[in-house]
Amino acid sequence: MPYLLLGILFNVAIFLIFRGYVRFGVATLPAIVVNYFVCVLTGLVFMGDTAALQLVSLDSPWLVFALFLGVLFIGTFYMMALTTQRLSVTVSSIAAKMSLALPVIFSLFVLQIESKAFDGWNYLGIGLAFVAIYMSSWKPRLKGKAPLPGNRLIFLLPVGVFLCSGIIDTTINYTSYRYLSEREEAIFPLVIFGVAALLGLILQLVRRIPTGKKELLGGIALGVPNFFSIYFIVKGLADFDNNGAFFYPLLNISIILGSALLAILLYKEKLLPVNQIGLGLAVLAIFLLSYQEILSML
Repeated sequence: MPYLLLGILFNVAIFLIFRGYVRFGVATLPAIVVNYFVCVLTGLVFMGDTAALQLVSLDSPWLVFALFLGVLFIGTFYMMALTTQRLSVTVSSIAAKMSLALPVIFSLFVLQIESKAFDGWNYLGIGLAFVAIYMSSWKPRLKGKAPLPGNRLIFLLPVGVFLCSGIIDTTINYTSYRYLSEREEAIFPLVIFGVAALLGLILQLVRRIPTGKKELLGGIALGVPNFFSIYFIVKGLADFDNNGAFFYPLLNISIILGSALLAILLYKEKLLPVNQIGLGLAVLAIFLLSYQEILSML
């Protein structure tokens, strides 16, 4: 349970920091690149025993998954930042955490952990997930004003976050269940962050985007909670016997509600009635997806 609570805390912090980038004028891409280098340094300091790095080799069965996740992380994180800044913290957290439908289904049908037959309520939860994303991100169009070309596609941002976050959670769940030993649980995120850092740096150099003082500080502020957000998810999954069907709903409901509440308190975000309904539907959808496991654990 402590790992679960810490995972919630650090995940909520990520969304709030992204929102703070707008207030303080931090350029997103270079800050994200700095963040991933900070993640690696944080992990090395936290591990203490660098001898554990010897466990990383080309023969490591989990290495290919870490490389894949590193590529996916940089793109997903950038989309998540844009969603937070252009829509809201609530929309971004819902899009990212409603993606639990993918790891839940994977946990039940592929890993066959707590295997069960999906019933009508479970499928209703999957359907409500998409409705919740749409309603939480809906914004009225001002009368007499046509939408800007970029705004026509803005809804694709939370959809992209939803799909990519689901793939990330599913891959982490699978790798943790099949391949990771206890010592490798801390190394696995390090490799992911290292790949993401190198890819982001290459992209930044190609686009010739400078890193200023604000981006450096913003990346440091983001990097520490970002490392621990993944680390405690991996540790938390192990605590729950890799039962993603129970762990992810509990984690994600808490992140969505915590992010929404703190965004309102800290950034004065305003939710329209339709957005509030979307928030409620997100929580309901998460419960319906795994209500059997949740009730059985009470």
